[in-house]
Amino acid sequence: MLTFEIEKLLIRLAKEKKTITYSQLASYINKKSPEKLPEKGKALGSVLSKHLHVICEKYVKNGKPMIGSLVVSKKTGMPSEGFFKFAEKLYSIDLKNDDHKRIFWQNELKKVFEEFKD
Repeated sequence: MLTFEIEKLLIRLAKEKKTITYSQLASYINKKSPEKLPEKGKALGSVLSKHLHVICEKYVKNGKPMIGSLVVSKKTGMPSEGFFKFAEKLYSIDLKNDDHKRIFWQNELKKVFEEFKD
């Protein structure tokens, strides 16, 4: 249920060419779903990453970009370290440093926006 709600929101955001923070995503889901997410911290990251990984894996297996690239940290404006580790696994790549991570994420974000443009 939560995975479906998260995916639905991410598709809407992709069409609007917008990102969302992890805490904003939790707040949105908590308003929509009887199943509640932690609002912040490591507990939130742990729960959200499970759902985002399922969604991203499905997309990549179907030749689409990681829609989870829309979910970013308030502090950095980029996805969490877990996103990049999962990207390395999904794409069999090595993101050696922060520059590689930023470039990968920016490219993935462009692909997501392109995928969902009307």
